[in-house]
Amino acid sequence: MKRGMAVWFVSGIVLLQAAAGFEIATVYYLGDCLPSSSPIGYISDDPALYVVAVPATRHQGWFTQDEVDRALRLYMPRTYDQLAEGDLILLSDVRADTLSTRWLTWFSRGIVEDGLSLMMIGGILSFGGYTDSPSWGMTTIGPLLPVELVERETVDIDWRPEIVTPEDPLISALPWRSCPHFGGYNRVGRKEGAKLLATTNDKQRNPFMAFSNVGTGRSFAFCTDWTPGWGVEFMKWDYYPDFTVYSVYYSLGRRVPQDLQLMHRVRAEFVGYTMERSVLVSLLDFVARLGGNTVPLENEISSAQVERERADALYLEQDYEGCLEALEDAKAELKRISEDSMRVKERALMWIWMVEWLVVTATAMVCGFVLWTLMVKRRLYREVSATRSRS
Repeated sequence: MKRGMAVWFVSGIVLLQAAAGFEIATVYYLGDCLPSSSPIGYISDDPALYVVAVPATRHQGWFTQDEVDRALRLYMPRTYDQLAEGDLILLSDVRADTLSTRWLTWFSRGIVEDGLSLMMIGGILSFGGYTDSPSWGMTTIGPLLPVELVERETVDIDWRPEIVTPEDPLISALPWRSCPHFGGYNRVGRKEGAKLLATTNDKQRNPFMAFSNVGTGRSFAFCTDWTPGWGVEFMKWDYYPDFTVYSVYYSLGRRVPQDLQLMHRVRAEFVGYTMERSVLVSLLDFVARLGGNTVPLENEISSAQVERERADALYLEQDYEGCLEALEDAKAELKRISEDSMRVKERALMWIWMVEWLVVTATAMVCGFVLWTLMVKRRLYREVSATRSRS
């Protein structure tokens, strides 16, 4: 959102913050943006980022071209001017021939003329392409990338990052020595004028992360997967959520926070709140299906959401310690509501168990009475007199 004022609604009160650093950036995430196998959840949880997910990985087991076209129609802006109001185009494992000439022209024009940022994340379909997937060098996006593309060449070996520019804020913000290995990379070359941040540690010393200013915009390349495949071990890294958000900040030209442990705790609390709220909503839905009265509890969730919104506002003000306290208060409120929900669930189950016990008991009594009547008292039977056969 290219505007000088951000607006938040907290408990019915409109809070205005007039500063460039408080803008909420719009990120169009095109590609393998499934929550279960990509970092889109971590990026979306950041209060300073508004993420639009656009499924656009056309490959076996992913999406068809018709599905990609439908996603573009549904989620992407209808005009160039609307697109230019955004901030970042993120392409993660997208075929170069998936997007129409119109989209490619809009993207490249927005980067060069209107200050859009570009991120390309690796995978077999990115950069130089793979087998039947063409190179991005054949599009207007290729020349804007901070690496030289090598057509249809990927490398499947284990490697670790080799830091080239340790003083760079994206590098200095994270403990790269603890970064796990990757399972492969996109073969690319160094581009003159681009800033190389890290390479692979194999003999090729392939560019791993690179950045460049392009026209009025910025371009960042991450030449391997950050999803399963080459990045399956990388996703297990404790600081994977921090990196994915920081790389977006970096591509946008924003300051990357350097207090690693504080920011790691804040991000973990954001993720934890989202998960706990999701579990609580599912629990309330289950209780409602049992016949429990969940309306008061659903109303109470809004009080926890107020704390979450206060945390968002503090985060945007860069008061990270205050944000952490607000998140802890919000999670404590969710925990209290969850405990109340369990008691409502137990009461609802008690009535179910009681009804079932009454039904089973009544059935047993009826069956017992019938059995006693037929087999013991034998009211429905007459005694048969004995007869003697005659010879």
